[in-house]
Amino acid sequence: MTKAKAFGRALKKIRLKKNLTQEDLSLQAEIARVYISELEYGKKIPSIETVFKLSKALNIKCSRLMDLTEKELHPSLLNQFFN
Repeated sequence: MTKAKAFGRALKKIRLKKNLTQEDLSLQAEIARVYISELEYGKKIPSIETVFKLSKALNIKCSRLMDLTEKELHPSLLNQFFN
């Protein structure tokens, strides 16, 4: 799995856990909904600015979003740390 896909999967999981639509997240993060979709499908790689906006809108730390991305990349290695 690519890093972009891992980030997208982590982002989508958090968004759904918070019961947000892509449109909701788009409005809160001030990012285009189409771009959110592209991130979730792993078609785009976010800038650090975008990661901060998404984290703020999702009310989580950037480091948590990155931790979950790493977990998507290496689930067998990281399960012991994040479960």
